[in-house]
Amino acid sequence: MNITCSMAVSSKSGNTKLVADALQRELTDARVRFVATFDLDGAAAESAQSEGVKGAENAKGAEGSETVENGQSANAAASAPAESTSSTSTLATQASEADVVFVGFWCDKGSCSPAVQHFLQGLAGKRVFLFGTCGFGESDEYFAQILDRVRTYLPADAQYIGGAMCQGKMGVGVKRRYEGMLEKDPENAQARMLIDNWNKAQSHPNEDDFSRIAAAAKEALEGIAE
Repeated sequence: MNITCSMAVSSKSGNTKLVADALQRELTDARVRFVATFDLDGAAAESAQSEGVKGAENAKGAEGSETVENGQSANAAASAPAESTSSTSTLATQASEADVVFVGFWCDKGSCSPAVQHFLQGLAGKRVFLFGTCGFGESDEYFAQILDRVRTYLPADAQYIGGAMCQGKMGVGVKRRYEGMLEKDPENAQARMLIDNWNKAQSHPNEDDFSRIAAAAKEALEGIAE
């Protein structure tokens, strides 16, 4: 395929990074050329650190000032956390130089993290393929719902060419929380289901997941190459 791609990934637990690496290998073998890869988690951390420094400097300069209109002191207002999108916007601009942008995300409250949301909003006019991981993985309908929510962050003129998801393992702290629910109520069927799902998730993502997502990506790319 004579297609250039870029890859941007947010991977809280490492699951999505595993998928991204496998996907890039599979597509590279299919003669898809990747011109750039981006770590959205690193961009978000850099942005937050930058805002923290600016807030501290502003607060230092505002010592002894009067109360502002909303009832907070100027010092408190200056040191309040401010949302920044500069780093992810810059990455989106760089990624947009490719024919297709692959965006990998982890499921955050049924959607994607703020860093991914901001990145997607900067992909005006681009072709985009989404892939992700989440703790629950036995329902394709559930995956489709998540992808539908995530794609709403794309600009109106972006072209969503497809997406795919798989289950991903969860941390032991999550299982302990479910076990705590069961200890309080040994008849709690939901807690038992959650523990069973946690156990199943430990074997994901696996080779079958990688192959399925790669197949979906190849099909999407073949569709635009025709």
